[in-house]
Amino acid sequence: MARKGQSMVVRRLATPAYLHINKKEFAFTAKAIPGPHKAKKSFTLLYVLRDLLKVATTAAEAKRVVVSGSVIVDGKQRKNMHFPVGLMDVIKIPALKKTFRVNTDKLYYYKLVEIDDKDARFKLCKIIGKTTQPGGSVQLNLHDGRSALVKVKDPNNPKEAVGYTVGGTVKIDLESGAVVDSVRLEEGKLAIVVDGINDGRMGRISKITRIMKNDIATLDDEGTTFETRLEYLFVLGDEKPLVSLG
Repeated sequence: MARKGQSMVVRRLATPAYLHINKKEFAFTAKAIPGPHKAKKSFTLLYVLRDLLKVATTAAEAKRVVVSGSVIVDGKQRKNMHFPVGLMDVIKIPALKKTFRVNTDKLYYYKLVEIDDKDARFKLCKIIGKTTQPGGSVQLNLHDGRSALVKVKDPNNPKEAVGYTVGGTVKIDLESGAVVDSVRLEEGKLAIVVDGINDGRMGRISKITRIMKNDIATLDDEGTTFETRLEYLFVLGDEKPLVSLG
């Protein structure tokens, strides 16, 4: 919820370039509330319903849809049209009998791709931090604000937690919250770029060059190679992505 006196709108001219809105048609658009994704890495449910899916023509119509509990994000009802959704989030709208995943896009930064019910149960999350916990657990801090505990016999033994590395990816079961699979950030893995000039390009990591804090990855995209910052990569899997990307 917004604090008293806090504006829930932002000037359209100040919105990110990836939003598909006419910045000169109106002065303002909806502002995202604090949530699992940063404002510059997400868009609101209002934007999803009105501007992307066209199931509402006004903010008032979109608000009625959301308040009724008709929008489910990562398995939970979200009743605030300012709620932010971002990379790899799963958005289900039962009234439409459709489910979408937020994926990166070469042109517009983010896009919605339709997925089936089986695939909608799972989500990929990038590991941005890892700590050992008492009692034989490894806590993974993920890109969407959630954390996951993984049981291992000896969390201080690198071989035990070998599949869970910072920069790697885990596959989450949205019904149970459990980690069901993982993939390391390393050469040979399939990855997609989620920032920078190569945003939206997918390829196989052919080389990782460590240069202090400016680590570089070289990817092969069907015979064409390109470079990007290592931190811009989102690992998808070995031979194919662990989830459907549309």
